[in-house]
Amino acid sequence: MPIKTSIAFARNTLSAQTLHQLMGSLRDGTFKPGSKLPSQNELIEKFGVSRTGIREALQSLAALNLIEIRPGLGCFVKTISPEYIINADVLALLLEKEAILEVIETRKIVEAGTAALAAERATEEDFWRMEDVLGRVEKAVARGESVAHVAAEFHVAVARATHNCVMEKLVRSFIQLMAKAGELLETSVEDLTAFKRHELTSHRELYEVIHKGNPDRAREAMLDHISHSEALIIEAFKKAEGVEE
Repeated sequence: MPIKTSIAFARNTLSAQTLHQLMGSLRDGTFKPGSKLPSQNELIEKFGVSRTGIREALQSLAALNLIEIRPGLGCFVKTISPEYIINADVLALLLEKEAILEVIETRKIVEAGTAALAAERATEEDFWRMEDVLGRVEKAVARGESVAHVAAEFHVAVARATHNCVMEKLVRSFIQLMAKAGELLETSVEDLTAFKRHELTSHRELYEVIHKGNPDRAREAMLDHISHSEALIIEAFKKAEGVEE
């Protein structure tokens, strides 16, 4: 079932977050085809957002042809394929395209510096934290799980190794959008297994450069790493925007 990208999605952050959560419930079968969604009051209580936020999220689901809004009766889940829901979720991410690209631009400046400082200041405990994250990425790859969130944690571990609280907080503030960008890539790449293995290898290489203690090489390696991700993300956005009749 093709999807057009001209649909007007929920525009504020809370509405977008609620939209993603509702899509997750559709994917995992919490809300089954043909079933009635909870009332708006119940959804407001469940997600902790305003009535406007819930209404916008529901309107977006209806625009994506995932639910049917029946006046006076409520919202009902349509019979749809899991593949369609995944594609719709990718399109919902387009709401945050500019934010993701701006975060990448900021990361090039901030994280190149964190890598350089980490190369100078990291302790054995810091390297242990990085190794722990790499171990979890490796396990996720072996299990066929998403690596988006755990890979983002590696960058926090590097920032923590600068022993600069402001640097660490800045990088932590990127985590949510970094992980979402990773999820977008995992839904768009042709060879998902190869992509996940590359993520593991790429982060291991970053670790090795930082561990060698050369700030200039660490800065360059981080910049190359982020630039590579940026190219993939831009391509993923182009693919998602092109999914239309």
